[in-house]
Amino acid sequence: MEWSELAQKLVQEHNGEVLILALTLILVLSFLAVFPFLLRNNQRKAEMLHREHLQALEKGQPLPVEDYRARAAGRTALFVPIIGMLSAAGVTCFLVSTHTEYVFAVSLAVWVVAGTVSLTAITGGVALIGRLAQIQARQEDDEEVVEEDQYTP
Repeated sequence: MEWSELAQKLVQEHNGEVLILALTLILVLSFLAVFPFLLRNNQRKAEMLHREHLQALEKGQPLPVEDYRARAAGRTALFVPIIGMLSAAGVTCFLVSTHTEYVFAVSLAVWVVAGTVSLTAITGGVALIGRLAQIQARQEDDEEVVEEDQYTP
């Protein structure tokens, strides 16, 4: 049996599985291609932030406050829906390729769950970011009141 006949037979008998495998390979290869650029960009940003902090210290200015909690909440609100939708798409591809009887019902359930999880993550992340902003604004107001009380004669 030649390679072309083997490839034809493989595609005819397992076309859904081959499609899922091809899409997975494309996704993984694109992540591997983009990942070094993201790491390099993050390293440059960290170096610039370090230089900025050093310059602020040399001039005697206070360091800017980094709110890591808000950044983590924003990333969670961004990445949970992305991963949920990709998972739902993968499950749907698998269901379509296996030719089950209840493709629509199971796909609908999968997408409803993915949508609910995504909506919950976005709502929770936005609410947390808003709450952290209120806390930070309240802390800044308290610091201003303390500074004004210290300098009155």
